[in-house]
Amino acid sequence: MSAPLGKGQTARRVAVLGAVAGGAAIALGRQHPARGAALGIGAAALCYAAFRPTNPLLGPVVRSGSRHMPKAALTFDATPTEATVELLDALQDAGVPATFFVSGARVEERPDVVDRIVADGHQLASAGYDDGALVLRGARHVREQLHRTEDAVSRAVGRDALSRLFRAPYGLRGPATWAAVRSAGYRLVGWTTATRVPADSSPGYVALRASRSLAPGTVLRLSDGGLGKHAPTRPPGPALPLICRAASDRGLELVTLDDLLLSADRHERARRAALVG
Repeated sequence: MSAPLGKGQTARRVAVLGAVAGGAAIALGRQHPARGAALGIGAAALCYAAFRPTNPLLGPVVRSGSRHMPKAALTFDATPTEATVELLDALQDAGVPATFFVSGARVEERPDVVDRIVADGHQLASAGYDDGALVLRGARHVREQLHRTEDAVSRAVGRDALSRLFRAPYGLRGPATWAAVRSAGYRLVGWTTATRVPADSSPGYVALRASRSLAPGTVLRLSDGGLGKHAPTRPPGPALPLICRAASDRGLELVTLDDLLLSADRHERARRAALVG
């Protein structure tokens, strides 16, 4: 498997490719203006979509549940880490389930934490194997990320513990990502809102940022300490009691992502049946 590409590396490479495509579009446009314009617009649209986690140009991404159901979901990326235990303690005290998007390499490092995630009744979902961005990766690489994570989870807690949901690292996708994920039997998911704050932020500030967006159907993305060595964030553990309290005050039940999406699917089927009837 190729070495993982970080967000910064990916952005720089995409910028270079975009410049090359722009030059090619200008050259083509001198003889065929319409084709040159189409090439330039297409390249710009792809570059933009790659860095917009829910842009539909690179395939559909589930980003929320039903707005008609009083439910929301807490999801955590970049797990498991040392901070995950603190998260699990806070969730246990609050009696709230959550969804953890795990990377296979981290699972291999901390199988004990993964075992507790499952034992505490939380949901495991896939974030690929090595936290590498997928924008410039082909379908074979994406499927390998998924399969290696499956194997890591299987060795730690059993294959059946991993749900069929996948969130791309950083939310970044490439032209091959969606099709590869679907062919492997997964559903590509994003988030409604993400809370990412500096490591020196207070728990109250983290909770305020997170709770502002809580509403029916919200998929809240929280980072378990940050993706990448150069992007540390405040672990949300101390803020979780405040976030859970804010959800309760708004009449929202915090559930796993599978539960949230199942409720949304049922509501949509009921709505369509009512229209047909």
